[in-house]
Amino acid sequence: MVLEEAFGNRTLEAAGSIPASSTTQDQSRGAARREAGALNELTGIVWVVASGVLFGSQFVPGKYCTEFEAGAYNISMSLAILVGSILALAVLGTGPIAPGPAALCALAGAIWSLGNYLLLVAVALAGMARAFVAINFSAVLSFAGGMVFLGELPALGGARLLAMLGAVGLVLLGAWLVTTTTPRGEAAGRAGGGRGRVGRGLLAAFVATVFFSTYNVLTAWVLNRRGVGPGPTFVAVAPGIVVGAFLAALLSRRTLLRHWRRAPARGHLLAGAQGLIWATAMVCILFGWMGAGIAVGTAVQVGTQTVVGAMWGIARFGEFDALPDRRGAFARFAAGAALTVAGIAAIGFL
Repeated sequence: MVLEEAFGNRTLEAAGSIPASSTTQDQSRGAARREAGALNELTGIVWVVASGVLFGSQFVPGKYCTEFEAGAYNISMSLAILVGSILALAVLGTGPIAPGPAALCALAGAIWSLGNYLLLVAVALAGMARAFVAINFSAVLSFAGGMVFLGELPALGGARLLAMLGAVGLVLLGAWLVTTTTPRGEAAGRAGGGRGRVGRGLLAAFVATVFFSTYNVLTAWVLNRRGVGPGPTFVAVAPGIVVGAFLAALLSRRTLLRHWRRAPARGHLLAGAQGLIWATAMVCILFGWMGAGIAVGTAVQVGTQTVVGAMWGIARFGEFDALPDRRGAFARFAAGAALTVAGIAAIGFL
């Protein structure tokens, strides 16, 4: 099997076949961390960090795209994700998936696509800094969803659970510090709108976190609770993403479909590039969830992608150049990056 070749001789069993009870502390720790998936937890964290790097880089093509509104851009991105999901079968492998889990995956994809549309709107209205502060809340919702609906971390005692929550808090605090380094002009939105414009953007970002967290829980349930392979899971999710993108465009404004058809090829290529980057990140996060689960995995992913996104802004787009206090901004960025790395390391060894 492809997965067995990628991870040596380790057998990738369904989550239900892994015992939750044990007689030693190490086995208890393993059951607590492995109840959600079939990979070693540290291996899962590595995959999640890789996904965060890619998710944080996916917005780079969009920086160069001025041909699309959010809804039209989302359509081309979703079509590229569909292509990417098929190509990803070479890495993720194929396998059976029952109609019920397949339908649930398609629903999850549509939910994600609606959330992605809201995120694109949020960035346009409120700017990347404020939007990403709100988006980081998806880690909290996913952490709660993983514990409540997926039974992740069931054997953690009180002290260890508090330590895990503290580590997740470090990741989120670090990510928040990084977002405070973005220039105010960017945070106010591209059009420089007033408080009402920013408020609408923040509302869109917060609602998007609910969509993203719901998507995370549904997909992880199919992957880890129903034992469906990552390849079939992704392929089942992708059509829902396309349907959700067209639905979002129709609901937002009828002329968006006409605008999408008439957009220059350059715009489609840039949106497609972001979709393929996202699809690659999805391959990594599917592996990551099999080891870390979504409770821990989403916190690590969100923290990593926020730091990486800020680094792109600093190194490539000069987002610190216009700041009056560049030294203070660099200090906050360094502190935020250090806290995020420390939180990720703590999660990996708890």
